[in-house]
Order: sequence, then structure tokens, then C-alpha cells
Amino acid sequence: MTDASLDAEFPLVRTRRRILKVNHAGECGAIAIYRAQRWFSSLWDEDLNGFLAEAEEHEIGHRDRFRRAMRERGVSPCPGTALWVAGGYILGLVSVCGGKRGVYACTAAVERAVHGHLDEQIEFLADRDDALTDVIREIRIEEAAHMNEGEAGYNPNCQSAKGFTGFVTVIVEALIGLATFGDSHRLRRALRRTC
Repeated sequence: MTDASLDAEFPLVRTRRRILKVNHAGECGAIAIYRAQRWFSSLWDEDLNGFLAEAEEHEIGHRDRFRRAMRERGVSPCPGTALWVAGGYILGLVSVCGGKRGVYACTAAVERAVHGHLDEQIEFLADRDDALTDVIREIRIEEAAHMNEGEAGYNPNCQSAKGFTGFVTVIVEALIGLATFGDSHRLRRALRRTC
């Protein structure tokens, strides 16, 4: 697929609008996950509590940066953002049932799925919206740090962890697909064809 055919299938204004809406809603959901987990993190240890507080602060900053980028481009928030927030609280509470390792597994699964989408967004937006590309690149650095911290905090070979992280990944991918009307998954396939 050439750049011209990619642009024809994924018009910049529509695709950028969907990217911003899903990223903003996703950050709102991530804030809810970390907040729900923090309600119980004092039961475990200070290291986990510190990580969750820092990650939540990062997500608040990410949400605010996406919201600014939305205002600059005349994009309104996703009407389903409240569902992302409610789902985030539920997922955060479910993850604490697995204790400290459940929290870390949840973080790893969510951030792994998000990281892949951020990579695709950067690839698509490069040379189309340099300012937004830079914002996403900077945010991706902190998201990767969250993912690495999560992956270091649990045993990925544990069967219950595999099941839980698989479940979380499916939920995140489904939400991203729904929020972008399937564009995120079609864009992934199209970008693979251009390589």
C-alpha cells in the first residue's frame, strides 16, 4: 500500500480525530484503573503504592495533553468516555483480587496493548501532524516505563496470569476498536502492508 492509498483509506482529519478521542478516553480509563488500585495498594507495600501514584500522575498529564491537542484541532471528547472510566474502575478493582501480582499483570497487559497502538499512531501521523506525533512519542516513553514495571512485577508463565492478561488485552483491544469504529485495527493491517 502506498502513502497515497493509505491517505485515501484513512483521511487525516477523521483518523486524527478518532486517534485523539480514543487516546483521551483511554487515559481517563487508565486514571480510573490506577485510582481503584491505589485504594488497596497500602495493603501491600510502599513500592507498589509509589509506582501507582506516579503512574496515575503520568496518566493525568497524558489526558491533559491529549485534551489540549483536541482543543487545538477542534475535536470533542468521545461520548463514551464515562464507560471507559467505569470500566477502568472495575478493571482496577478486579486486578486487586490477584494481589500485588494482579495489579502488575493488569498494568502490563493494558500498557502492552496501548503501546502497540501508540506505535501505529506515530507511524501514521509522522509527516502528517508533527506536533501530535511528538506528543504521542513523549507519552509512549512513560507508558513503556509503566509496561516494563508491570512486566517485572509478576510471573507471565503463571496460568492464571496468562488468562487474566489475555482477558485484559481482549477488553482493551475491543474498546479501542469500538471507539475508533474499527479504524485502529484496519490501520494496523494497512501499515503492515506498506512495509
